[in-house]
Amino acid sequence: MSGPYEQLKADFDYLRLTRAAEVFATLAEEATARGWSHVEYLAQVISAEALHSRNRRLAARLRFSHLPKRAVLSDLDFDFQPSIDRKLLYDLASCRFVSDGRPVVFLGQPGTGKTFLATALCTAAVEAGYRGYFTSAADLVAQVASAYADASFPTRIRTYTSPSVLVIDDVGLVGFDRAQANALFQVVNRRYERGSSTIVTTNRSLSSWGELFGGDHVVAAAILDRLLDRAVVINIKGPSWRLREHQALTEAMR
Repeated sequence: MSGPYEQLKADFDYLRLTRAAEVFATLAEEATARGWSHVEYLAQVISAEALHSRNRRLAARLRFSHLPKRAVLSDLDFDFQPSIDRKLLYDLASCRFVSDGRPVVFLGQPGTGKTFLATALCTAAVEAGYRGYFTSAADLVAQVASAYADASFPTRIRTYTSPSVLVIDDVGLVGFDRAQANALFQVVNRRYERGSSTIVTTNRSLSSWGELFGGDHVVAAAILDRLLDRAVVINIKGPSWRLREHQALTEAMR
């Protein structure tokens, strides 16, 4: 007949409590040494399992998110971009905008940090337990528009509508045809109806979005109407990070 430790390990394995199965014997020795009660010992075992489960789920959410990297606001040099409101950004990083279903729109010239900030907010949301997804605008419209042709639209659209936070990066880098404009509208509209947060970065002024959609001002207005309702709009008017890095590299090579 197996002893209590063997029985516990077998039960933990059966319940798929892998971390608890790994640490219960070691923690039993520590419990004896420290004089823990049975409840204190059990709390330590369950805590180890809970931490393992949280880390495993976080890793899964990060894989799903397709984030280009893990970004945190503390890595940002706010002194280099004084037009960015530090307090506002850290308030957004608390993820209240996600629970409130508010969009966030970053405006600015290329290289000013729009993608980094969008990535940092999405990273914060994923680490807080929300599902996030990062995509470029070009990839999104290509995927959704092509889904109409192969009848996979109902499945494909869920990739962009089911996450709590969706980052659509670089709207305006390339123009859209009618099918692509409709694809973007479908995503933005469905997320708006669900009350889900959408983060958009663009290097185009909002007044020029009609040109971006091939002169279709009606579609542009419909998309902006949904994106800007209760949105936090952040206009970055500073210099380019990439130009600064290029200049620093050039000076270092002299």
